[in-house]
Amino acid sequence: MRLRVDGFGVTWTVEPRDSVTVEETGPHPASPPMLVVTGETVVSLAVPEDLDRWSACVAFLLRLRDGVDDLAALLTARVAAPGGRDGNGNGDG
Repeated sequence: MRLRVDGFGVTWTVEPRDSVTVEETGPHPASPPMLVVTGETVVSLAVPEDLDRWSACVAFLLRLRDGVDDLAALLTARVAAPGGRDGNGNGDG
């Protein structure tokens, strides 16, 4: 993975050798698991320590999953039919 920071924030370019794992940080609620992406750089997605905020975190993770599924479907469609119509919403699909 390559990270770039610019005026729009952080851009992460995915590379084939990147791995994604869920790592336990401890057995107690104050040490919740993390989502860890390892490549050239390591990115960890930590959840709030406050259990009262975990429901909102779960909702975000589900939205993130849905967005990743949507991106994967678009990429799959474009690989299957380069230049084809995939419903990308920019007027050419």
